Amino acid sequence: MSVQVELVEGKGDPLEAVRRQAIDWLGEHAKPHGVAWNFQEFALRALRDGELVGTLVGSTNLHWLHVSLLAVRPAERRGGVGGALLARAEELARGRACIGAWLDTYDFQAPDFYPRFGYVEFGRIEDMPPGHRRYFFTKRL
Repeated sequence: MSVQVELVEGKGDPLEAVRRQAIDWLGEHAKPHGVAWNFQEFALRALRDGELVGTLVGSTNLHWLHVSLLAVRPAERRGGVGGALLARAEELARGRACIGAWLDTYDFQAPDFYPRFGYVEFGRIEDMPPGHRRYFFTKRL
C-alpha cells in the first residue's frame, strides 16, 4: 500500500486544518514523555495615531516564546516600535509561564537589533538565502 502526498498551500481553512492536526498529533506524542504541549499563537499590532506601524507574530509552547515575525514600517524604524512589540510579547510570555524566548533573523534584517534587548546568538546558517546568513537568538525571561 503506497502513500499519496498531497500539497496544501495558500491561506485559509484547508491549510489551517492541516496545521491544527499536526499540532494535535505532536501534543499527543508529547504526553507520554511528561511534556505538556500547549501551543498558543498570537499577533500584536503597534498603532500610532490609529495607523498600523508594526506587527509581531509569535507563539508560546513548552514554556518558551517563539517570535516568528517582527516587522516595522520603514518610516517608523529606530523609533521604538520594534522594542515595544518585543517587550509586550515577552510580557505576554511571562504571563504564560515562559522561561525563555527564541527567534531568528537575517543579516539583511535585524541581527544588531536583538542583542540590545538581551538576546544572544546561538546559531547561524550560511548561504540562507545564498550569499547571506540566517541568525538564531535566545533570551531567558
